[in-house]
Order: sequence, then C-alpha cells, then structure tokens
Amino acid sequence: MLSTRDPRPCDQQGFDRRYFASNLELVYLPQTASEVVDAWNDAVAKGAAPGELQVTSGRHCYEGFVYNSRTKYIIDTSGLRKIGVDKDLGYYAQPGVSNWDMYRTFNNLYGVTLPAGSCYSVGLGGHVTGGGYGYLSRKFGLTTDHVTAVDMVVKSGNSVEHVPNVSAGNNADLFWAVRGGGGGNFGIVTAYYFESPPVAPTYMATAANVIPWDGLTEDQFGQLLSYYAAVMEDDQKNEDKWSWYHVFHCNHQAAGSMVWTVYAFDAPGSGLEGMEFQAFAEANWQRIRSEVESIAPLSDAPGPVFGQPWHGDSSSFGSSTLRQFTFLEGVQNSNGSGPNRFGKYKSAYMNKGFTAEMVSPLFEGLQAVPPGFDESEMAKSLFQIDSYGCAINKVPSNSTPIPQRSSIMKLQYQTYWDNDCPVGQDDPAQNAAHVNWINDLHSSVYKAYGGFPDPRNDPDGVVDGCYFNYPDIALGVNGTDSPGIDNAMYLYFKENFQNSTPYNLQDVKNKWNPEDWFKGPQSIPLKS
Repeated sequence: MLSTRDPRPCDQQGFDRRYFASNLELVYLPQTASEVVDAWNDAVAKGAAPGELQVTSGRHCYEGFVYNSRTKYIIDTSGLRKIGVDKDLGYYAQPGVSNWDMYRTFNNLYGVTLPAGSCYSVGLGGHVTGGGYGYLSRKFGLTTDHVTAVDMVVKSGNSVEHVPNVSAGNNADLFWAVRGGGGGNFGIVTAYYFESPPVAPTYMATAANVIPWDGLTEDQFGQLLSYYAAVMEDDQKNEDKWSWYHVFHCNHQAAGSMVWTVYAFDAPGSGLEGMEFQAFAEANWQRIRSEVESIAPLSDAPGPVFGQPWHGDSSSFGSSTLRQFTFLEGVQNSNGSGPNRFGKYKSAYMNKGFTAEMVSPLFEGLQAVPPGFDESEMAKSLFQIDSYGCAINKVPSNSTPIPQRSSIMKLQYQTYWDNDCPVGQDDPAQNAAHVNWINDLHSSVYKAYGGFPDPRNDPDGVVDGCYFNYPDIALGVNGTDSPGIDNAMYLYFKENFQNSTPYNLQDVKNKWNPEDWFKGPQSIPLKS
C-alpha cells in the first residue's frame, strides 16, 4: 500500500541548502512501480499542475528544480532500492539505489561494476538518466552507455501507466531519450537494466600532487593547465591509461594550494594487469609527478580537496609513490559527497587544451575576492578539471542524448559557503557574492565564445557545451529571453535537442510527456 506523509523539513531540502520547498504539501513514498503509478494518479486527483509535482531519488540536483516554492507534491523514489538479476533482462538496479550501494552490491554479489559517479549518496535515478559519469568512464564509457532496458511510469492522456522493458526493440524512441535526456523529462524510471556490466577491477591506486599557490605565476599556472591537457590528449592514444581517472582541483588562492589527484584501476581488459600493471602505473605516475614538479614546486603537506568527489584533504592519497587499495576499499575511501552546503555550480566540456584567453581570467578569478569579503570565505571555491574521453568517445554523438563524444576534459566550476541561518534560509549578501563570482568567472573564461562554452561560436573546436547533470540556470530557462531555454538546451544536448535523427529530445518529449509533467526552469520545452 502506498505510503505518504506530511512534509518534514528534511523532505523540503536536498543536498544543496540554497533550495527549499516551502509550500510542499505531501510526500509520496512508493516502494514498487505500481505505487509510483498510484502516487502520480493521486497527485493528479488532488489537482496538481505540471510544475507542482516533482520526483527525486538522491536529492542531488544542483539547482532548485525540485526544491522550490512552486513544488506541492514530491514522489520520493528512494524506497525503490532493489538490486538483482532478471533472468531475461540481466542485472538491474532501481532508482533509489545510491552509487555506493551499487558499487558494493554489484561487486560483492556479482563481481561486476558500472562506470558511475564518485559521490556515494547520489541516487541512480537522476544520475543515469542524465548520463552518469565517474572513475571508470574513460575505460568503460558513461553509465547510460551500459543501460539495455528500463522500466518506466508515464502518463498518456488520462492514464498513468507502467511501461516495462523499454528498450531498443520496444519503444525505442523513449529508450533513446531516457539514456541522457535528464530526470523527469519523459516520466519516472522504476528500474535500470544492464545486460553485461564490466568485471570489477582488482585494485585502485591513488596519488596526489599538491601545488602551493605561494609564489605561483600566471605563466606557471598556464603551463600546468597545458600539461594536464597534454596528458589527457596522450591518454586517448594509449588504452593502458584508460583506466586512469584524473582530477585537477584548481582551488582558489584562499585554499592555499591546488591538488592534482589520480585514481588508477587494475581493471580486467585494461591491457596490463597485476604486477605488470602496477609497475606501469608507478612509472606513469613518477613521470607525471616529475613533469609537474619541473613546472612548479610541490608540497609534502596535505592539500584541500573540496570539490566532487570531496575528501577534505589529500592525506589519504599517496604522493611520491602510488598508494594501493582493493577496488571496493578504494572506492569507499574516495566516495565523498561532502556535507550538505550552500553551493553553485557550472560546467564545460573541452575538446582541446586551454587557450591563452582562458588562462588569464582563470588565474585572476582564482585570486579574486568579492567586495567586503574576507579572503577566507573563498577557500572552498574552485574549478575542477576531470579527465574524459577514451571509451566515451567511441560512441557516436547521436547514439544517446549525450552529444559530447570528442571531449578530453570535463570542467566543473564550484563555490561553497555555509552560515547559521535557519533551515530554508540563506544570507542574501553571501549568496549573491558567491553566485556573482562564479558567473563572472565562467563568462570571462568563455568570452570569446559569447560568454558560454558554445561550440557554435568556436571555429577551432576547443569547447563543447555543458553537462545537464550539472545544471546551471544562467545558461537559460523556460519562459525568459536572453538567454532563453533554447540556448541551454543546445549547450547541453546540441543537435540532439531538436535536429538529430532518427530521434531528438523535443519530439520524444512531445510524444511521451505532452502535458509537461515535472516541468521546471530547464525541463525540455514542448514544441509550440
């Protein structure tokens, strides 16, 4: 029987403390697909309008798409937490399963894994339908590349229906769209199926370069960015390095230092395995460390790691040599989401290294302090460069809604703050300072492309848009102009928004969700 409850404060807030569903009236707590149907039907019977009913799993949306003043009803799918093997469709996981639950259960029971996210508490519900990306994606592709079927609940006319086994041979257009087209745009996923997940790695080795800000010049900073990009470009050509995941936390000067971390996995099928892989990995790390140290001095003190994944500092990493963990121990050790905070995020894909026109505003922005602020308030602000490409780029750009299949780096701009305001409130001046800082930084870095990483304005093919699972309302929202929602949709999905064949997201949205349920500032707009 479907459970519901009157909302508590914890039901009104997600991971980002900036957003609060102040007018929430009822929370639905389904544990089966049929109860999801019942919940949606009940919300309709109560008079819910599109935009007043939302769905969530891990509550990690970076914008207020679920937790806002318009939301009256929430279908919380965190109770759909089954993991198993279906005799016909293979391995499955429901949307309430978290990244960590998936890693642990898939590994311990079945010896397999998925190339999913690094933050333990992110729910698969939104993670996979938005694309899914993490430690093993350069080796095995995006999470959504491994989805072979989904079960869904959709609304057709007056009927809310459960549609099982949505796949390439059964409602193929819907199957295409939900593998990257974003949570809630077409309906509610109640199960993901993965026919043959990769065999889980044996070991994970880690290390970190801590680069102090003290004395760092703009030229050195630019050389570090150029070398990082060169490593990414070189890795594309060598499959032995595809099981490496790099993250460069380019922290604000207030943090004291920047941190380049690596996670090297002894993954079956990586080309080299066992002692041979360990020797290769150590030699590769020593080469990287030596090259970085030739550009700028390194520190033996732990450096701050406040981005995604969040570690607090680099004390659990090796430095002069790689530190080895078992696969599951390593994932657990590095699977941090950090505390719930106030935060603002932005993103960019890059096909090539940083231009000189990017380096200067990045260097200056990472030292800028908003007027009236103490520098220490910027200590958890950064832009983060994740490694990308390799196996991801073997997939055609229109095979899923995720079109970025030539990028080598994925950037996430982040700024965090905290205060003692009551639940549901924030300090307006503090909020404005951080949001303005990150918006100004992002627009100045991409000034040559119109203020966004817009490939339409980039004849040299350096930038390649943004990631829908790192949503950013500054790219454009429904119901406004300059920039409008079409700008955001293009940056996220490029031609797959309106013009790709045989499917595009807007046509699929019009067919499967013509009433625009779960609409929000950046939900896929219906055709007029």
